[in-house]
Amino acid sequence: MKDKRKQPRHPVILKVDYRDVNKFFTDFAENLSAGGMFIATRNPLPPGTSLVIEFMLPDSAVKVKTRAEVVWTRKTTRSPSQKKGMGIKFYDLTQEDKKKIDLMVSRLKMGLC
Repeated sequence: MKDKRKQPRHPVILKVDYRDVNKFFTDFAENLSAGGMFIATRNPLPPGTSLVIEFMLPDSAVKVKTRAEVVWTRKTTRSPSQKKGMGIKFYDLTQEDKKKIDLMVSRLKMGLC
């Protein structure tokens, strides 16, 4: 499968609170970019599901909050290291939050976080 992401994602573990129309969830993101994230969950929501997502970046006291959409899901795994979950695309992310995420991803790549 060809990677269609515009921004590269970087491995990171972040607690993520999210909700759809009916329920509230808390799981952990395993990678992040200014374009989206992978949320590890045993019960991924179907592609096309609209969400509101909130998470805190390391070294930040302010939550990032944005609308998002489930783009793809992984309901089965091929190895013990692979987790079930869903790929999320952000919408309405502020320019300030995009900059914060890009800076954090750059710092992670350099081993500064």
